[in-house]
Amino acid sequence: MSQIKQALRALRVRFNPIMVKELRSRMRGARAFIILTGVLLLLAGVSYLFYRIVLETTRYSNQPVGPQIGYTLLVVLTVVEMLIVCFITPAITSGAISGEKEKLTYEMLLATPMRPASILLGKLLSALGYVFLLLLASVPMSSLVFVFGGITLADMVRVMLVLVSTAVMLGVVGITISAWLGRTVRATVLGYFFVLLLMIGPYVAWIVAGIARGEMPPSWILVPNPISALLSALVPSNAQGGPSVLFELGRFLGGAAVGVGETKGLLPRPLFHYTLPLYGLISLVLYLLATRLVRPARRWRIRWQEVVWALVALLVLTGAVAVPFLATAGRYEQSMLLTPTPMPAMRPVSPPIIGPVQPELAVPRVIDVAPSVDSAVP
Repeated sequence: MSQIKQALRALRVRFNPIMVKELRSRMRGARAFIILTGVLLLLAGVSYLFYRIVLETTRYSNQPVGPQIGYTLLVVLTVVEMLIVCFITPAITSGAISGEKEKLTYEMLLATPMRPASILLGKLLSALGYVFLLLLASVPMSSLVFVFGGITLADMVRVMLVLVSTAVMLGVVGITISAWLGRTVRATVLGYFFVLLLMIGPYVAWIVAGIARGEMPPSWILVPNPISALLSALVPSNAQGGPSVLFELGRFLGGAAVGVGETKGLLPRPLFHYTLPLYGLISLVLYLLATRLVRPARRWRIRWQEVVWALVALLVLTGAVAVPFLATAGRYEQSMLLTPTPMPAMRPVSPPIIGPVQPELAVPRVIDVAPSVDSAVP
């Protein structure tokens, strides 16, 4: 028993004290539980509303109702969760560093044996911990879609991967802005402006490009958009899933072609295959920048150990992207390179020949010559 206590005590010491302190102060009041309850009630209300809508719209349909309900509920729940993540994450992270500076307690944190990078990491983990709590609390409600069918476990994993990567990226952006500006109000406004630009900007650019070109715009414009990445994680595996209107809308917003044969400007992979590496690169670059901004002095003095750690993190991110891309290359890129074999021209079918095949003989050409007048019989 004593050895177990010593192991738990050693594990507790390894935890970041800033993270422990922030999580305790955030979960000690009633505000965190009120927000959590409100989020769950919102998801439950939206789920029941669309459940009734699907039942009414499929009453006179011959298609199975279960897969349509499952697909619709998963799409609606994940989109609402994405909006919640985009709304809550900047509000939590924008005051992480600037709030300490405004309360004049940041110098006290710097006076502790902790390094500025450890303080930044503790603030980031504590803020993202609450966002992850909201996502995990919604998993039991989202898992109800398996009762209706039309959804696989791989769909749920892809959706959660997109949600978590978006939360991490927005958290790093918010804490970087907080360390840069040093004012909570300015950091919050700029954080929400970044979210608004990320969600609306790609759609505006996509529509303008389509109007200017007069054809289907390239889908790579929608790669930074989290909603498009989320819908692209659901649409490919549910071609026979939900209602046609919702399915076509998801394909359209997810960067896929709506009409048959529309492949020009489309990426060989779903959008979230490119969105996740982009978010990972943004998070890594901004986090390294934030470690410079939280330092009180000599911010841009870089040691070789920091360069090594940055290169290791970049190599890990590259490997995490390259391995899945190479493993699924035959499913996406190589399949796009295959050209269909042209259909041979139709020829009339000759009747079968009975007996041995005889060589074709030359048939003399017969020329009809009209009789002359001299050779005519009187």
